Amino acid sequence: MSECCFKRFEWQGTPVGKEATLAGKNVYVTRSNSEAAIMLIHDLFGWTLPNLRLLADHYACEADTTAYLADL
Repeated sequence: MSECCFKRFEWQGTPVGKEATLAGKNVYVTRSNSEAAIMLIHDLFGWTLPNLRLLADHYACEADTTAYLADL
C-alpha cells in the first residue's frame, strides 16, 4: 500500500454514543430509532477512531436513525 493510505487527521469534537455488543461483536452505537438504522464499516484505522464515531453521530442525527459502527 502507498504511504498516503496511512496519513490521517482528526476532526474536532467528542463522540456522543456508547460502546455495546451486537450479535457478539463490539459496536459503537449512537442515537436510538427502533425503525431505522445505519451500519458503518470501519477503514484501516479501526472502529475506535474518533473520526468514524463523529461521522456515525452526524449520520444518525441527520437521518434520525440509530447508527452502529462495528468492530469487524
